[in-house]
Amino acid sequence: MEACGKILKKIIGGEKVNLSDKYPFMATIWYYEGNDFNFKCGATFIGRRYFLTAAHCLKNREQKKIIIKMGSCYLKKMPVLLEIERIFIHPDFVPSSLKNDIAILQVKEDIPPQYNFPVRLPCTHIQNYCYNIGHTVRVIGFGKEEDRDRAKFVEQLKEVDLRVKSMEESKYHKSMVTNDMFLAGGIKGNTILDSCTGDSGGPCLKFFHDCWVLVGIVSWGDSSGKKDAPGVYTKVLNYYYWIRSVCGFSHCNTH
Repeated sequence: MEACGKILKKIIGGEKVNLSDKYPFMATIWYYEGNDFNFKCGATFIGRRYFLTAAHCLKNREQKKIIIKMGSCYLKKMPVLLEIERIFIHPDFVPSSLKNDIAILQVKEDIPPQYNFPVRLPCTHIQNYCYNIGHTVRVIGFGKEEDRDRAKFVEQLKEVDLRVKSMEESKYHKSMVTNDMFLAGGIKGNTILDSCTGDSGGPCLKFFHDCWVLVGIVSWGDSSGKKDAPGVYTKVLNYYYWIRSVCGFSHCNTH
């Protein structure tokens, strides 16, 4: 367990996604362990040959033992398999606190045209539409539904809408949540829509001007299923210029 709390592994609440083209930018990270590749984290296709994920998903992992799969809302039916060319972990990533928990994966081949639909990156002018307290965001992922080591990841992609929360609504100390993070969680009836919603590294989205914008990356949470422990997300907007410099994007709408 990290100093800041538990790394997020699961999705609680929400609905299953039945259409593979609803979130075509959703990707998954697999590690080679034992005799096969196993699913471990989420990722998001941001354009060209680049994917965004959480830095802690790649810590101490060998590049040659990582692949990306995408192209389906079913975990074991993904038709696109991509090998990794380079890994860019943010230079200021701090594993002990998960500060600057963001990384970029560059794959070796172009994305097949039928799956080449990157998410939009956030521009500075949309800040007030994404991160204000009370705004709704959506998280998607294949994470576990139970907080047990032996619990299996879900076979079908899930989605859930959450509300951006203030520090006062959480039990976290202010030193744990930096300006490069934000909180999100929710309640539907008697069910807590968990802050752990979505896998580590997976996308937190906002629908803006008829398209999905990647506003956050699933990062960490103190516990699952508790009202005062909302999920903590890396604020993608704050890394806009770093992403551009690594990927060579000219602006947020150019992939």
